[in-house]
Amino acid sequence: MSRACPYSPQEKKERIQRYRTKRKLRNFNKKIKYACRKTLADSRPRIRGRFVRNKETENNPQVEWSQEDGEEDEMNWIGFLDIHSHQMLINP
Repeated sequence: MSRACPYSPQEKKERIQRYRTKRKLRNFNKKIKYACRKTLADSRPRIRGRFVRNKETENNPQVEWSQEDGEEDEMNWIGFLDIHSHQMLINP
């Protein structure tokens, strides 16, 4: 073993193998650690997905509230697409 390579070839293979197995086991899924923080964040007002102060929501009456379920938003898009697809069929 030299100073440039402190590990023997066998140790080097073992270390590389250990790194590769750990890399395969990485988890990038979102995990909520504190449920109380999530409930607080869900209850706070937002504009375009960003938190705002209550003063800003009073000054700006056209606040876009984030919704927990996207059903209403989905229905708006479905109606929008239906209207435009109907217009495209009439006026090609």
